[in-house]
Amino acid sequence: MTGEPARMGAVFTAAVDQATAGYRLPLAELVPAAGRAGFPVLEVPAFALTDHRRAWGQHGLVRLLDRHQVRIGQLSCGTGVPADLTVPAAQWPQATARWQEACRLAASVGCPRLSLFVPRSAADAEQVSVRLRQLASIAADHALEVSVEIHAPALLPQAVQILRHAAAPTAGLLVDVAALALAGLNPASYIAALPPGAVRWAHLADLPQLPAASVEQPRRVLPGAGQLPLARALTALRGNGFSGPVAVEVPRGEPYGHGTVAHLTRAARSLTGGPLAAFFTPGGAR
Repeated sequence: MTGEPARMGAVFTAAVDQATAGYRLPLAELVPAAGRAGFPVLEVPAFALTDHRRAWGQHGLVRLLDRHQVRIGQLSCGTGVPADLTVPAAQWPQATARWQEACRLAASVGCPRLSLFVPRSAADAEQVSVRLRQLASIAADHALEVSVEIHAPALLPQAVQILRHAAAPTAGLLVDVAALALAGLNPASYIAALPPGAVRWAHLADLPQLPAASVEQPRRVLPGAGQLPLARALTALRGNGFSGPVAVEVPRGEPYGHGTVAHLTRAARSLTGGPLAAFFTPGGAR
């Protein structure tokens, strides 16, 4: 990893996306493993909460989180219905109905935000803005924020205009540092050009080599294990005024085995025990 050290005080909270532990890992295993590893904040998919609540009930879910001193900072709703802002028009009524369900689910566990997704193939900024406005309005009715994760290279340069056109005060961007690099952008420069307060959530991963148009996209690795200038990207995030959770997102392949705690401990230390530690609050403050 390259990049200059930080000069400002630590402001971020170490978080982890469930994909890093295993996308299909039951919440009953994920939450205690994350707590033992030192992650106070999780980003989990809606189906994981639904499955656990179906098996253990609402009180069982709340007790699980309280017992391990972990909170859910963001609910992700997948790359299809209801979270993909580019699904075919015939699926949109179903998407909005399921989004309502996801908002109620997030509110039930005190989760303050949900994420929306724009895939790499997207090119219609108007469609994304209109649908973002609609879903952000529904979320606002539940006192929830929305973060939109744009992976489309054609739309990333228009992200600010999309937010402005959506005219949704509770909506912001989910900045994925590796995705920016894979789209051919300089993550630090891109983030630094965003208006203050535009970022609501951040994903952090490294790449073993810088991407090039002529080669296959490299797999993600833990922060600090690759070549991205992550310190510069985090400095830009801090300069933008962002002070929320930064979630490690390095998808883990199945089968998961029995080393989840050790795996997540390595992921936590990639943020709080190495060159990036100056950016993170001591002890993973909430």
